[in-house]
Amino acid sequence: MKRITLFVLAVVATLACQAQGKYQISGKISGVADGTLLFVRNDGAVPDTLATAPLKNGVFMLTGELDTPAAGGYLATADGSLHLPLIVEPTNIMLNVSERGALIQGGEQQKLYARYNQIAQEFAVAQAQLQGQAQQPGADVDALQVRIDEAYRNSLAQTDELIRANSDAYATAYVIALGARNETEDDLREKYDLLGDAAKSSVPGKQIAACLEQFAKLAVGQPAPDFTVSRPNGDALTLSAVPAKYKLVVFWASEDAASRQANPQLISLYQQFRPKSFEIISVSLDDNRFAWDRAVEQDGISIWPNGSDLQGVDSPVAKIYMVGNTLPYTVLIDDEGKIVAKGLLGDDLRKAVSELTKKNRKSK
Repeated sequence: MKRITLFVLAVVATLACQAQGKYQISGKISGVADGTLLFVRNDGAVPDTLATAPLKNGVFMLTGELDTPAAGGYLATADGSLHLPLIVEPTNIMLNVSERGALIQGGEQQKLYARYNQIAQEFAVAQAQLQGQAQQPGADVDALQVRIDEAYRNSLAQTDELIRANSDAYATAYVIALGARNETEDDLREKYDLLGDAAKSSVPGKQIAACLEQFAKLAVGQPAPDFTVSRPNGDALTLSAVPAKYKLVVFWASEDAASRQANPQLISLYQQFRPKSFEIISVSLDDNRFAWDRAVEQDGISIWPNGSDLQGVDSPVAKIYMVGNTLPYTVLIDDEGKIVAKGLLGDDLRKAVSELTKKNRKSK
């Protein structure tokens, strides 16, 4: 009888928790030192720490109350040794985290979120295995790349199917919002149009709508948003203050191989068109000043203005320009300060710069 009574009490407590919008996150985390555990909500414009609790001998309990049906975010330790993505709902959530992975028993949105993550993880594993095979002597790199591309398309198809089957779910809007900056405007619009009213009115749904509005502001023919970052010597570097008719903003990072490989081509482009009042403004998405300074000197790109806010991928300037994970990313600007082209590199970029300068000469 005692066991039954305890079970009934637990059910009543759970129902009360759900009815009042309260949540409880508890469990065990192995291999992490004692300290402070945080739940940080990141489905809005600015991360918000909703709850904190001590982590003692791997055991913790976080409690709080939501003002929305769900909240996407992550569990983290104050020292950064743990970062666990999680969707919280007004219910009891149990976690068991070890070196083998994380077991999460939560609400329906967390279950759906786990399915999205599983698709991504399966592709990541397949990609890593195929890339490892490509490093072996005698490997057919082209054939392996075909298999990677096929795995990627399959991953996209599975994700699209899951989105369509759960179009009005919070978790669906959250997943789309997390990847919004890595989407094209058309692809993001297509996914947003699939969402139901509840998903669109959720916090991440509103973030997607805001991203689409920002994409519209960055359309060809629109004024390039002005910005100010710091030069390596600490002086301010403002886009509108750079004395040139034509400007190319290049977003890059010192640890990004593609960015470093593109710099020799950019130097060649700069040398060809600099006499025509063309200027390059490199904006680094680094968070380490030494790494940034060293890369600028090693690659010889100090010949044009360089700047950074040293906030890495969280750079406000990168967010304004909707810069995703693919670097380098370029924005070509004409003599009226309007966007001419975006995302061009190599021969396509050289052709665009050439046509821009020729067009200006003909108009005189």
